[in-house]
Order: sequence, then C-alpha cells, then structure tokens
Amino acid sequence: MLNRRALLGSVLAATVLAGCQTVSQLPPGTPIGAVHVDVSRLVELGVGPRAALIKTQLERELARQLRPTGRRGDATLVITMRTLTLETYVGSAMDDSPGQDSLESVVTLVAAGGGVIATYPITSSSSPGDAGPWYDASPGLIDKRVALLVTNHALWIRRYFVG
Repeated sequence: MLNRRALLGSVLAATVLAGCQTVSQLPPGTPIGAVHVDVSRLVELGVGPRAALIKTQLERELARQLRPTGRRGDATLVITMRTLTLETYVGSAMDDSPGQDSLESVVTLVAAGGGVIATYPITSSSSPGDAGPWYDASPGLIDKRVALLVTNHALWIRRYFVG
C-alpha cells in the first residue's frame, strides 16, 4: 500500500523529472548535418585514454545510425559527455552492490543559426558481465565494457532524436 511519504516522494520525483525535457521534441524530418562529441569533462575527471575511445566510438556509431548529411545549414548534434562509471565486477550479482556500468551525457541539437532545437540528458547502463567473464584477464575487457556502453548510449540518442 502506498503511504503518504511514498506518494509525496513520487509527486516530487515526477515534478523534478518533468524539467528534464528542457525544449520541445524534435520536429519530424529535421536533418542532422553533423555529430560532435565533447569528452573534455571525462578528461578532467581522469578517464584518460578511454575518453578518446568514447569520442571515436560514439561518433562512429552515431554516424552509422543517424547518417548525418554533412551539409552546411543542417542541425548539429552535440553530445557533451558527463560521467563514465565502471563498477567493480567480481562475477556475482548476488551481493548488495548496484553492479551497473553507466555513461551519462547531455545531448543538444543545435540549429545552423545557433539556436537550440532540443536537448536531453541521457544515461545508459549495462551490466559489467555483459562484456565477458570477470576472470578474463585480458586487457581488452574494460574496453569491451566501454564499447557496450557507447553502443547502448548511441541507441538511446537515436531514440530521443529520431524515434
């Protein structure tokens, strides 16, 4: 049964989340001319070479999914990466840890004149085990986890901006 605290918390959460969509939805048929990924915040946070990996992979994945036109005068999709969280993974989902890797960004579609068409905060997550077994000592396991997050993130961006 829903008590007063839970009801009040739900109303408060709905109010806060209502502000997440800061601009109206993308008009149908709006051509995307270019994709730009900004990872400077990740570099500041010390993500290191994975920031460049995220930039490269996300630009490649979005180019594949969105097929930007490359024409001057079309809108530019600007993705500002905020955080990368990789959970410690020891092979069990039975403990009390949340156990999710996550990638957060703010995605803005900017018109040729500089006006904002749409902007959304996007968070994607995946299980650390999706990239392979925890006992796999290969150095590429972390990169696989990041690649899965990037692909998932690109799919969410596409969902918000294309449908």
